[in-house]
Amino acid sequence: MHVDWLACANEALQQFPVSPTHVSLVSRAENVSFYVESSDKDRFVLRIHRPEYHTLSELISEQIWTEALLSEGIDVPVSVRTNEGQRYAQVLVEGSPRNVGLLRWVDGQSLREVSRESQNTQNLARVYQDVGRLLATLHEQASAWVPPHGFERHSFDENGLMGERPFWGRFWEASDLTRKQLSHLLAMRDEVYDLLAQLPKSRHAYSLIHADLHTGNLISHGQSLHIIDFDDAGFGWHTYDFAVALSEVQKSEQRVPLLRALFKGYEEKRRLETWVKELVPLFDVIRHLVHIGWIDARPDLSRDPAYKRVPYERAANLFDDVIADANQVIARMPGD
Repeated sequence: MHVDWLACANEALQQFPVSPTHVSLVSRAENVSFYVESSDKDRFVLRIHRPEYHTLSELISEQIWTEALLSEGIDVPVSVRTNEGQRYAQVLVEGSPRNVGLLRWVDGQSLREVSRESQNTQNLARVYQDVGRLLATLHEQASAWVPPHGFERHSFDENGLMGERPFWGRFWEASDLTRKQLSHLLAMRDEVYDLLAQLPKSRHAYSLIHADLHTGNLISHGQSLHIIDFDDAGFGWHTYDFAVALSEVQKSEQRVPLLRALFKGYEEKRRLETWVKELVPLFDVIRHLVHIGWIDARPDLSRDPAYKRVPYERAANLFDDVIADANQVIARMPGD
């Protein structure tokens, strides 16, 4: 059934204190997003959320956290409430209610575009040093902040990443992979689960994280970096944010100096425990594994089987050495 998304967007906009003069589709990916211009020249992003990913309570909690980040001076999305003072509007899509949020538009260039324009490693290192500072500020706020009663977001702990019902799907059952590959994925999942179950969840290393802070979700905006897309944000190890930040850099000759730059920027603002840095390769593997589940749950985004085989091959190629190193790191942890 064809959905007239523009009509849905215009219906939702009637519930906000906005007089739109221009509405255009930005993307149909995780959510359906529109660019909106109003009669008073303000600009916005309207997001029609998919129904199965977050409850209304979880979406409200996302805004509660971003508002807390804003109060600490961190450049994150600014939400707009409905005419009735609610955080989200609702529209019916194919007979089912969809939650719709409105955010203020931010001009700028994504760091993904900046990175593509500059292949000079020294210039990119400065970019990643800035990202490190931003991550430190984000983690510092999250570690100190106490969410209010009723706050609900998912967890990227051992169960949320590698359990029987992981947040991004049972990647070891993905289509388009061979039986041998699926068996290997299941074995990798079991080993990673056992390692994660041994990691500490102290507030200094485990708190709310963005969980998708790659360069495409960072906007160079004036003198600061603006963070977008908190859709995946939940409770997890800070190390996962480091792995995601470098997830688009696969060449080792670039990856090593950029990871050092990321840590350098971070440690200008916040202390990092040694094990947190040393376990980034483990979380690189985790990122590849969960990405298979993410892709498998979204057949509408890509029908190319190679899209799942690539993260499988990357995880498989790294796995044995990474697991051996991670076991050594955990054995050296204080108190073990």
